[in-house]
Amino acid sequence: MAQGPASMPVLSRGRHRNPARGACFMEYTALLAGEPFTDTPDCVDGELAAVLRHANDRLSDGDRFRLTPLLGRAIGLVVPGPAVPRRQRRSARRAAGADGHALAVHVAAVGELRTAVARRFTAALGSRPSPAEWRGHACGRDVDRLFWSLMLEPTPVSTSAAYVDRLLDRLVLLHECYELAMAQLGLARRPPGAGAETVVVAATDHPHAD
Repeated sequence: MAQGPASMPVLSRGRHRNPARGACFMEYTALLAGEPFTDTPDCVDGELAAVLRHANDRLSDGDRFRLTPLLGRAIGLVVPGPAVPRRQRRSARRAAGADGHALAVHVAAVGELRTAVARRFTAALGSRPSPAEWRGHACGRDVDRLFWSLMLEPTPVSTSAAYVDRLLDRLVLLHECYELAMAQLGLARRPPGAGAETVVVAATDHPHAD
């Protein structure tokens, strides 16, 4: 098995306290983007990040390495937020004035992006959610729930290997939907950091979660 650089963590299940203990897919993405070590980096839309965290944890240790070609692709697939520190956003949301307006505009743009992604994703799969199902997915804004609800459509898979193949294909498709929706909405994408496209990652042989 190929080993990653000594300075980079092992791709493994769950959340980790620091890179020395390993990293899930999103924690690894945060490092590649130059962000603090977290499984909720600012550089990726929260719904896409949720899908990728769940994919990381659902895959076995033997299959998780198959996610590595996607490392770095999600960086920049997010609506650029207003210039307000994360810890201040909740209080700023309640504040009057320009900051509050900017946050309201941002929230609306995030919802628009996620809805556009959901429509593209379901159309690509030939899925037509009923009005009730669409509402159950927050009218497309709950991309994570929608993604996993469609994993057994159009027909269930008969083996775990087939499920993994479908999951990886769907993850590629979801990234494509985000990329196309961003372009459709005229949203500028922050480019990946240096080295994000050519990274080699070791996969752990045992579950690792802190």
